[in-house]
Amino acid sequence: MGLLNDAIEANYLYRKGYLDTLSPDRKKSIIGRNIIHRIFMVLVAIRKEFSNLWIDNSKIDFDNKIICAVNSKNNVNALNFLEHYSDTVLFCKFTTTGSKLDNIAHYIFVNKFFYSILFLFFLPVILLSKVNRENLVHLHKAFGIKRMFKKLLKVQRPRRIVFANDHVPEIRSMLLAAKELGVKTVYIQHGSVSKYFPPLIFDYALLESQYSLDIYSNIGISAQTRIELIGIPRLENAQKIARNRSEIRNIGIAVNQNDSLEKVDKLIAFLVSKNYTITLRKHPSDVRIFQFSENEVINGNNYTLTDFINEVDFLIASDSSIHVEANSLGCRSLYYMLHDNYAKYDYYGYVKNLFIDEVKTLEDLRKYLSTFEYKTFDFHSSKMSYYNRSLISGSLPAIEEIKKYL
Repeated sequence: MGLLNDAIEANYLYRKGYLDTLSPDRKKSIIGRNIIHRIFMVLVAIRKEFSNLWIDNSKIDFDNKIICAVNSKNNVNALNFLEHYSDTVLFCKFTTTGSKLDNIAHYIFVNKFFYSILFLFFLPVILLSKVNRENLVHLHKAFGIKRMFKKLLKVQRPRRIVFANDHVPEIRSMLLAAKELGVKTVYIQHGSVSKYFPPLIFDYALLESQYSLDIYSNIGISAQTRIELIGIPRLENAQKIARNRSEIRNIGIAVNQNDSLEKVDKLIAFLVSKNYTITLRKHPSDVRIFQFSENEVINGNNYTLTDFINEVDFLIASDSSIHVEANSLGCRSLYYMLHDNYAKYDYYGYVKNLFIDEVKTLEDLRKYLSTFEYKTFDFHSSKMSYYNRSLISGSLPAIEEIKKYL
């Protein structure tokens, strides 16, 4: 049962309470509606894996390279500042489905199908556990990945493997494989972390802030992990050219999959009635259709994240690390709860730690916007730098600090 134990270890996040912080619809989209639907999702994935048996991977040279293991566009965006190491850095998506990212090398685990057949053989035993039944889809995703990645690393040995997250099951499986073989691993944080994240086991963990270190200190940090607080390197260039704001006309609203479309609609209608221009940006993974008039709402997804922040004069969002990104770029933000899940409320402690303010009603929002003044606000206070070390005056450029670990 070693393969199953490996898959369980790779699913740390999904077995430690994180799923309870999601909206019902979001949770169902991740783990399936019920056990029948989950088994169906597994079978669909296995069918895709079967078709991959006839695919030849393109020749990729991993030897002595710095491999950035990415599984999403967000991961790529978090690490693309490393591209100036073009002679040694290689971005690669390791996949079981064959799905690709634009301009990124990809490696398919073509033997995953055979591990999935073994997974089906163990299915009666797996389903005895309630936690396993709920987590069936993600257990299948991780099943066998650690072993296949170890085989790959024994043939080609990278100098470093860089990760932007350590909680997606496939990615964590690769991390565990690298650790067992002694391949050096580097974690470059790409968003705010929470108490549900796995303990840090990387060789080098380059964190954004003291907040991140405090969270991980409560979760657990391996004695072999070297910690460095470096700020947010992906924002470094944007911080240099961040504009000064004086008045609020264009308000940005950032939405993710947990937020209620009804609440978002009411918020937009209210702000439009007060003659604000609205720019709405949804999370890249949010596939819901937003039915708003183009005359009232500007599509913030037509911009990069930093360009979106630079376009707006103020930001409103619920539980999203975009609060840190906005305030790092001189755009003040406000917490306004756009969902009803109190298990998710103030997920990153922004309100509790006085990083941002909160309003609970639309009338309170109106008053806040009418009285807030940029000229009196300090974006370099200790409350701000608690979530982004680079906001401390005189701090070293993050990219220069990172070079030491590559």
